Amino acid sequence: MRKQFVHSTDCDDIEMGVREEINGSRVYVTPQGNIYPSITSILGRQPKPGIEAWKEKVGYQEANKIMKESAALGTMVHSLCEDYLYNEDLQCDDKEAISVFNRLRFLLGNIDNIQCIEAPLHSDILKVAGTADCIAEYNGVLSVIDFKTSRKAKREDWIEDYFIQAFFYSAAFFEMTGALPEQIVILVAVRNSFEVQVFKKPFKEMDVYIGKLIEIMKKNPQVIQQH
Repeated sequence: MRKQFVHSTDCDDIEMGVREEINGSRVYVTPQGNIYPSITSILGRQPKPGIEAWKEKVGYQEANKIMKESAALGTMVHSLCEDYLYNEDLQCDDKEAISVFNRLRFLLGNIDNIQCIEAPLHSDILKVAGTADCIAEYNGVLSVIDFKTSRKAKREDWIEDYFIQAFFYSAAFFEMTGALPEQIVILVAVRNSFEVQVFKKPFKEMDVYIGKLIEIMKKNPQVIQQH
């Protein structure tokens, strides 16, 4: 029997921002009218020598094709996760997306007391915004939960951006609601195997990763200033 997820009403009265595209960049307009860059735009400015080396190895045309296909698959899997957590019927014709989602499904059963899904969060302190996949209890612990797909298994030292992003959502959620998620949980469904990786970090590590975000912002002031 399919699990029916419980949704909390605690965040129903919290004013969220609106995501927009301005000059080709994703930004968020807060209820107060402030315009903040997205966390993904900021992290996207970091040099990624490993990805560049891979592009050169496989060829830029082939690399762009693979990245486009991976992004499309990730979007479909996210939509399936969202519908599943909203207790809605699942509708998708893509066999690979369904296969990847089914690997995540048993871990989604650890989620309950959902605070928000695909929530636009912002921080007036950091002047950054972004959309969190899910904030809910994971095995009874209030968590920022992020869903990822990958062509191959990840090593923890490869995914620092994932941790920075999730801890930003944790900080923004606390700033907006007064409730502090006790951990972040990253679920990575590996496309080329039946593996689902689970990465967890406690809130006590948040200062370290928010510090890393601030350093990135200092190195890329144009991302902030242009908004």
